Amino acid sequence: MKKKIICNIISISSIIAIIVLSCLLFSINIISYKYLLIIYSTIFLINIIGIIFTNINIKGLRTLGIIILIIIIIGSSIGSYYLITTNKFLDNSFNNNEIVYTNTFYVVTNNDNNYDKSNIKNEISYYKDTTDIDDALNYLKKNYKIKDKLYEDIGNMFYDLKDNNIKFMLVEKSSYDIVFNLDSSLNKDDFKVIDQFDIKKKKENKPSSIKDSFNIYIGGNDFTNSLMDFNMIVSVNMKKHQILLTSIPRDYYVEVAGKDGRRDTLSYMGPYGIETSVSSLENLFGIEIDYYVKVNTESLVELVDKIGGITYCSDIAFTTTHALVLNTYNDYGKKLYVKKGCQELNGIETLTVARERMAFPGRDRVRQENCRKIIIAIFEKLKSTNTILIYNQMLDSLSNMYVTTIPREIISNFAKETLNGAKWQILEQSVNGSDDIDYVHLTNLKDWVMYPDMNTVVNAKGKIEEVLK
Repeated sequence: MKKKIICNIISISSIIAIIVLSCLLFSINIISYKYLLIIYSTIFLINIIGIIFTNINIKGLRTLGIIILIIIIIGSSIGSYYLITTNKFLDNSFNNNEIVYTNTFYVVTNNDNNYDKSNIKNEISYYKDTTDIDDALNYLKKNYKIKDKLYEDIGNMFYDLKDNNIKFMLVEKSSYDIVFNLDSSLNKDDFKVIDQFDIKKKKENKPSSIKDSFNIYIGGNDFTNSLMDFNMIVSVNMKKHQILLTSIPRDYYVEVAGKDGRRDTLSYMGPYGIETSVSSLENLFGIEIDYYVKVNTESLVELVDKIGGITYCSDIAFTTTHALVLNTYNDYGKKLYVKKGCQELNGIETLTVARERMAFPGRDRVRQENCRKIIIAIFEKLKSTNTILIYNQMLDSLSNMYVTTIPREIISNFAKETLNGAKWQILEQSVNGSDDIDYVHLTNLKDWVMYPDMNTVVNAKGKIEEVLK
């Protein structure tokens, strides 16, 4: 009687485990119905055989039945765990009805002044083209007795503060870093940040209808979370199983959407928000971009290290001009030598290669090509069986790596097509232009730019439309 009770408990547990697994498989919605039917039929059939064996009064068969049911319980439990983890990841990462972003502001004074935040009062200067500037000024007015002074040019504001013509300036963190990168005659040591605060905003991501073909903009931030150093439009046709990767150089000099025809590079457009980059590229190519992905480079390092590195293949041997460092543009440290051919790269080495452009005759053109190689190499590594051992950590790294408006249903449909045996054809193209120097960041400061070759833009648009139709 005791053995029979144990057998019944094991049998009931196996049925419950299978039901839970089946519900999770259905809810995750990445397996087509025909495969679900096969999976369900197979599991339930094996479970029935196990239950029958446990009720046969033959010791060998009963033992075999118990072993079968225990294997089913363990296997279903492990499967359920991974499905729950995956489901949670998909919900958190792709059901973004609301996008939250943070913009950091500094209150800065001349370093010769003995001021701290308690001295902030009277007049504070700001640059007119700063994102979220009204919210930042309202924050200051609630906390300090100040009145504001508008500057048409951010460079002049910095020099007036340096010469003590003004006492305080309000500046966005990203713009603060950019100005010192652009103007070598300004020294950060001459300035002092005496207050810092964040403006947090929520933007509603209005769900759009799910289409069979669509464009995705991928923008890669540098460590300052401002410069958009990687720019790509991914065009996907679910029915033709085609993916077109269109690379756009970071220095591409285009009209900034909403800035009255003024132009800037895609890189320096980053501080105005990814929506500005999306709208500007829509105007340039004359296409609709349905979704975006904003990638964080610091999380790229973490992810590559978690998956045990990637295989990167180079057509030439080169030594990077950037050092193997994170969160700084200080390149006085150790550089990376990359041999011709294939080699293994860890996280910081991958980032260093992704940042590199000065070591190549084609500069940013080669950099964009290297970034495409890195993206493909990461996903090749993610497909390997070794990732199952670090599944949770890998998903944590992925979720910290980007913000996206892609709906979960798109990912589910893509997975279904792949599991149904779809062979995806990946096509690549780049746009080109001519290098020069011009005004950037909507200021009187100059840096390298690339004037678009509109013939390559028109040709790229044609290929995008060809894939989507």
